Amino acid sequence: MRKAALEVLACPSCLGPLELEAPNGGEIESGLLTCARDGSVFPIRAGVPRLVSLDRVAAIATFEEYYAKAWASEGWGSSDPAYFLNLPYRDITGRHRREWRVKARSLETLLALLRRGNSHRIADLGCGTGWLSYRLHLDGYEVYAIDILISDSLGLGAARVYQRDGPAFERVQGELNRPPLADHSMDAVICNASIHYALDLPQTVREIRRVLRSNGIFIVMNSPIHSDASSARRSEAHTRKRLIRAGAGPCVAQTYRHLSMEDLDQAVGFGFQPFREEPFDAGRGFRLTRRAKTIILRTELASFPIIFTQPTST
Repeated sequence: MRKAALEVLACPSCLGPLELEAPNGGEIESGLLTCARDGSVFPIRAGVPRLVSLDRVAAIATFEEYYAKAWASEGWGSSDPAYFLNLPYRDITGRHRREWRVKARSLETLLALLRRGNSHRIADLGCGTGWLSYRLHLDGYEVYAIDILISDSLGLGAARVYQRDGPAFERVQGELNRPPLADHSMDAVICNASIHYALDLPQTVREIRRVLRSNGIFIVMNSPIHSDASSARRSEAHTRKRLIRAGAGPCVAQTYRHLSMEDLDQAVGFGFQPFREEPFDAGRGFRLTRRAKTIILRTELASFPIIFTQPTST
């Protein structure tokens, strides 16, 4: 963590400013952050400020344990630093090459979308291992990578690989529905493969509106989205059963959602304009496979579009 981040970070409980108790200068590996309003204290460990409410720490630790078990069993993550440095353009494990090819295409479209605007400071909300934060950093953005996971294979611990030449971006432990960020501090908030984990979608969107500047942009990508609500519920039930079989446990499986555009449009109904889609080509192989499965299963499969919206003027 860098001391300059104090201008942006906020107490997860009252959203008040934080004061630092740590050596000055350079990257801060350990120390304490104290809320100037209510006196709550939050640790900095391994360079990551742990900005989650104290009453949520135990539940988050349990969630992380089951999440890591399930997704590792399905072939995500790695102990090899080269794995993370190559994402999303190359999956050196070979276990999810098709999915990463789609993510690489979506990244290029995202960067083109951002370059059309005036974004400088971006929150990668639900960042996972931080591969997107790293690519945004390489494109010149100031990035805050926020996630509740701190593991070395699927969370903020893994993102340490991107800090070898000095801090590339800020890693922050925080929740989707309570990002520990100051009001109107972000030019863009991106939910990359994360918004479908929101425990309270309307609350999460309200918080995103709070941290965005008036001319900011909110982007959703790499989340399972349906045009048909009933298909979303069927696919959601199927995915949850699969996660349970993989060892996720109810605390993880029940948070995983397949969203309909109706769900998202309702969530942004106050404070945001309607969502718009930024077209991108997921690839011929992906399109043909999804079309065949739709015919065989006789249901609408999820798409993974890039959609975006901006705050309404008030």
